[in-house]
Amino acid sequence: MKYLFELGRQPEISIAELEAIFLHDGVDLNTLKPRHIGSYLVIESKDRIYAEKMISRLGGTMKIGNAIENTGDPIASIVHFLNENSTGKIHFAVSGEVTKKTGIAIKKQLKSLGRSVRFIETKNTASILHNNLVEKKSDFTILENNIFVTKAIQDIEGFSKRDFGRPGSDDKSGMLPPKLARIMINLSQIKTTDVLLDPFCGSGTVLTEALSLGFKNIVGSDISQKAIDDTKQNVEWLQKKFDLEPKTFDLYTSDSVHLLGQIKPDSINAIVSEPYMGKPLRGNENKETLKKQTNELAQLYIESFRSFHKILKKDGVAIFIIPKFRHENKWITVNCLEEIKKIGFEILPLAPRPEKREAKGVDSLLYWRTKQYVGREIWKFKKV
Repeated sequence: MKYLFELGRQPEISIAELEAIFLHDGVDLNTLKPRHIGSYLVIESKDRIYAEKMISRLGGTMKIGNAIENTGDPIASIVHFLNENSTGKIHFAVSGEVTKKTGIAIKKQLKSLGRSVRFIETKNTASILHNNLVEKKSDFTILENNIFVTKAIQDIEGFSKRDFGRPGSDDKSGMLPPKLARIMINLSQIKTTDVLLDPFCGSGTVLTEALSLGFKNIVGSDISQKAIDDTKQNVEWLQKKFDLEPKTFDLYTSDSVHLLGQIKPDSINAIVSEPYMGKPLRGNENKETLKKQTNELAQLYIESFRSFHKILKKDGVAIFIIPKFRHENKWITVNCLEEIKKIGFEILPLAPRPEKREAKGVDSLLYWRTKQYVGREIWKFKKV
């Protein structure tokens, strides 16, 4: 069976997350024959993929569909599928390698069969959700002469509630998007019974996403007492609202350099964190100011990793964001990787597919939007 994954705004990050999920589940990536086509990933799987269950784990995939029979004429095939599987008025949408004319042609043929039809021009997954097109089996994607019917879409309302509906927040710190936090957790490839730590927990975004994914042992720390209070409030809110209960939930007011005073050595399976990334930028900072900031951050991160090495278990991992700053269309980076490796860590590649890694010569993933002054570079470190 062929499956379609519609990727998020930054496809390489979405693909890396999918690869991590499949590897975590013991799937040989080569058997999937993955093909990246624009904003989509197409795979082939002998085993059934339960789309709703799969997408509930993901942060970077917008929708999942599976292939339906194509007689050679995609329009005629969709008309036949809708006519056979729909009762009453038909509402449908079609996207991918199509134009508006494709939808109009499908509508015209269905009308000729005596069906009442509405063609919906969807702009995003919200349109699919609000028109109940997944339940109606009537959202289609045409790609390379394959037809996919959507089986599941991202829970955009759930992400929104966990982002904007939670009681504790601080606009001056972090602002890690819940979707990115979830992606980072998945990139760690740890089990839900393992112990996960965020040593810069802020408002608790990583911890609440871990909890919503079913993680049972979560630990947070932050130098700010307000951050600890916000995290406690947000985790307790999520527990009550969605009836979630971790086995252990520990919070410590501590800087990232002195964690050993609070956390036992060799007790953490994974660290997932967006650290302090410096003072907020306006975009008019000179190069010297940015260089000074990157030097300060480098020292913080190096000393933090000395602490991480003591509390991580052998082969434990850290999914860690290291910022880079935009100045006159060039990046100013935080130079700390070599020192982190000397402490006793190796860098594990995150960029999708080995052949792409070799071509690009990078092991990290960059989360960045045009016109932003700060890019989030995601790295995966393993304690050796």
